[in-house]
Amino acid sequence: MMRILPFAVTLCICTAFPANAWWENGHRVIARLAAAHLTPAAHAEVARILHVPDTEAAVAGALAEASTWADETKGETGTGSWHFIDLTLQDRKYDIPRRCPEQNCAPARIRMFAAELASGKQDEDVLRYVVHLIGDIHQPMHTVTDADRGGNCEELAEPIDGARNLHALWDGPLVNELGRNSRRLAAKLERYAEALGPATESRWAQGDVDDWVWQSHEIAVHDVYQKLDIPVEPPEFLASCRQAPLVIWDFRPRVDSAYLDAMEPVVRDQLVKAGLRLARVLNRAL
Repeated sequence: MMRILPFAVTLCICTAFPANAWWENGHRVIARLAAAHLTPAAHAEVARILHVPDTEAAVAGALAEASTWADETKGETGTGSWHFIDLTLQDRKYDIPRRCPEQNCAPARIRMFAAELASGKQDEDVLRYVVHLIGDIHQPMHTVTDADRGGNCEELAEPIDGARNLHALWDGPLVNELGRNSRRLAAKLERYAEALGPATESRWAQGDVDDWVWQSHEIAVHDVYQKLDIPVEPPEFLASCRQAPLVIWDFRPRVDSAYLDAMEPVVRDQLVKAGLRLARVLNRAL
């Protein structure tokens, strides 16, 4: 099993880490998995929208490239709030709508853009948002907050593979534990999905956007906050980690090899579910 070694602390202090959900690797894997499950009609429409030949390799490559555009442009477009939803540790599933002011959260935007695709507005940017945001809601730290901006305010006791905080750990290193090449990792996960069988694949693809958000949120609660013994704080929505409670600011999660190993199947299944569900959304819309 590949094991990620921590970078030197001094290097990580000087080097900014990416802030994108799943980073590029995870998003591209999800897009490639989805491409493998498109109907012929949806496959042809994706090829047309992204201006590539209607071939397996071309569509998978173009969809993978499109999957990171929303992160690359969110600074200039001011759409950062579209990439997550802040559900507190005290929230229940029925709280999802009230945690989405003015529809500026991931689940609301997914529904909006998927409806636009289905209505015939088959714009390249609309497709890019659907691909990216469905990936985002399967990164558990994009569906939770504990007065910590989705884990961004808990600095790791020791940096891991470029990640200095809890959120970044889930964005990149935990995916990289499975494989660093998105094409090869997608092929590996596709073989895993096929081994699960059609019944499981179909079951995993079911549900609506709120179901998927809540599943991710429960993973965050159980596999992150509870397993790492993070203090539970009252609901608070921060503009900056500078506003975080001292108990959060001072908390340093200690992530060992046992934790990384235990999270591998969780991340693996989240990537596969995201790919299957993205394919289902595109098949219905296109």
